[in-house]
Amino acid sequence: MENNFISQTFKIENAANDANGLKIEGYCAHYNQKNLNGELVDHNSYKAFFTLYNEGKIKPHFNWNHTDMIIGGIDTIESKDKGLYITCHLNNDVALVRDMIAPNVLAGDLDSFSTEESPLNGYEDIVQLKDNGFYLKNAILRGVSIVSIPADWTAKFTVANYLKELGVELEKKKDEIETNRKWYLF
Repeated sequence: MENNFISQTFKIENAANDANGLKIEGYCAHYNQKNLNGELVDHNSYKAFFTLYNEGKIKPHFNWNHTDMIIGGIDTIESKDKGLYITCHLNNDVALVRDMIAPNVLAGDLDSFSTEESPLNGYEDIVQLKDNGFYLKNAILRGVSIVSIPADWTAKFTVANYLKELGVELEKKKDEIETNRKWYLF
């Protein structure tokens, strides 16, 4: 049986030390291919992101395993035919980077990126596909992680979980919405 899904992680294509630390690069998202969560993006999905990014209004973070631990910085982000391609650097002043992440990236034992993104305008930027997948019309790249374990469909930042959480919030506010309908724009 053919598997139409790709992993939510993407291989680091190049890693090299220089005077400032370890530089790494590779694709962090592929276009027109669903990830494990059934989410799909294409180059049009990031138009608003690149406008904000090029104006200096947004700078995605670079972290470890989708945590708050910043491990370096993203130097460039490009939209290429295949997907989003990044170059970034690891901060050797961070003990975990120096002692564990950088050596394992160089050894090839840590070799994957994973993206963190949000729909720019919330629900209106999500299209549910006939196969129950999701297309993000306006995705804002919030960050990229080096990951040891790929994220999965139970991760709290998936589109499916976002929609479920939105549904729960709307249900909680149902009486308030009915009472004050004129204050809500939907």
